[in-house]
Amino acid sequence: MRALILLSIFISVYGLASVQIGRTNNLSTLKTTFLGLSYSYEQSISQKSTINYEFMLAGRFGSGYPKGNYWLIVPVMRVEPRYYYNLITRYDKGRKTMNNSANYLAISADYQLGTSIGSRASSVSTLNVIPKWGMKRTIGQHFIFEFAAGIGAQKSEYTNWKAEPGLDLKFGYSF
Repeated sequence: MRALILLSIFISVYGLASVQIGRTNNLSTLKTTFLGLSYSYEQSISQKSTINYEFMLAGRFGSGYPKGNYWLIVPVMRVEPRYYYNLITRYDKGRKTMNNSANYLAISADYQLGTSIGSRASSVSTLNVIPKWGMKRTIGQHFIFEFAAGIGAQKSEYTNWKAEPGLDLKFGYSF
């Protein structure tokens, strides 16, 4: 029993230390976006790099001729390698690095499935590839704020590559 308690203490201390050692961590997060909801799993691949896998249900609404107002929800899958370039600097300055709290550079590849749920509109398959600058901050122990922006390219099943802006503003809960 005593060995089990000591092992539990060691694992807990190691777990807390690994959160603030100035390196990336594996992280699961539920996030809300401006018009959607997502689940992401960020997998650490090196001291400063991760791959963010994200599945989103993105909402869209608008007005168009001749059908009038519309809304739809589309599933989007994202794979996003991230390089947290100031993670160690933040750690050395005593700032919070928990949950990969740092600035990053990323290349976001989003695939929007051609299926949707909605009214008076339909979705087409699209691929977005957008380099981004972003920042992630932890609020308290589990809440996360993310902002990222960039300009890249988009290709749909009906159009060739065209310029596409990318903007992420997300609030989430990590567990």
